[in-house]
Amino acid sequence: MRRRSLLLGLPAAALAARSLPARALPARTAALPPVRIGQSAPVSGPLARVGTAVRETTLAVFADANAQGGIGGRDIELITLDDEDHAERTAVNVKLLAAQHQAIALFGFVGAGAHRAGARGAAEEGLPYVAPFSGSQELRSGALPWIYNLRAGHVDEIEYIARHTHQIGIRRVGLVAEYNSQGWELRDALMASVEQRGQSLAAITSIDHEGSRYSLPGAVSSVLAGNPQAIVLGADYVATARFVDAVRQAGYTGLFYTLSTVGGHALTDMLGAQAAGLSVTQVAPFPWSSSSPIGRHFQAFCARHKLEASFASMEAYLGATLLVDALRRARELSPARLAEALDNLPPRDFGGWVGAFYGKTRRVPAQVDLTVFTRNGKFVK
Repeated sequence: MRRRSLLLGLPAAALAARSLPARALPARTAALPPVRIGQSAPVSGPLARVGTAVRETTLAVFADANAQGGIGGRDIELITLDDEDHAERTAVNVKLLAAQHQAIALFGFVGAGAHRAGARGAAEEGLPYVAPFSGSQELRSGALPWIYNLRAGHVDEIEYIARHTHQIGIRRVGLVAEYNSQGWELRDALMASVEQRGQSLAAITSIDHEGSRYSLPGAVSSVLAGNPQAIVLGADYVATARFVDAVRQAGYTGLFYTLSTVGGHALTDMLGAQAAGLSVTQVAPFPWSSSSPIGRHFQAFCARHKLEASFASMEAYLGATLLVDALRRARELSPARLAEALDNLPPRDFGGWVGAFYGKTRRVPAQVDLTVFTRNGKFVK
């Protein structure tokens, strides 16, 4: 596929964050151009904490690789463009990354643009789309080329929630999601999972993006009419926070479960004390554990680079490390050769957690866990 020319006057994204200062080995040749990897992520706005964590962790992984000679003497450079969690900005950023910055791959997209706009833009520009922070089934259907997922999908997380609620005796489950393709995907997955176990879907309701005052009252009354014992929260984190507050005020005392892409610190920061007891599925290793090699290695990495440990930074660490492995295996540094290396990259044992990229067909089993947010503001297993 041929990259599209970028029209004059196309609006530039607000932020381009380049790689950390190179720690060149004495034998390096300064004239070699860098290997550019592109990223679109919210590094401003309400979701900036997640986007920044992914960016900074990726920069640190690339800095370590550059200090060891880079890729054939060439530094790896991350170009991050801010999309402020708006999919339409993501689409523009992809064109900028391809045409202006000459990125050979797109990595670590976060937020609204990660699910569809980033992947479709990558396909149009002929670039590998690597380790997006998305559980979208579209990215796992095989419909788009050169998609390389690391995390388990939404269907895997929903299946885990259904199995867990069944085991603890919950028989009536509700769902709140947005009225779009992702919401329908969650609905279908939850219906199939609960019916398989003899549970019932007590209520299904939709809410608009960011939970406006027009959709919130109807969503609350619809869910409460079904009298669910637990509610699965699948809308964006702003809408989810507003729904939780409203349904609690309306008298709901049951349990909440949410997916990894929803139930991060952006959500818990908005909910405050109401986040206590919220159950969140996770698709990366527990970042604060010292009982496994991956936990110890990651904490040492964070300490060395002065990074905050989190699920987002853990996932970025795993994905960026695998991407560096693929860059080193590529026969030449082009999108097609990198895609070939990604296709043939073997699973890597990080020490208690095995990571591998996949498109439609998995190379390692889905890895999902459940955490609970505590009153003191921490996740526990």
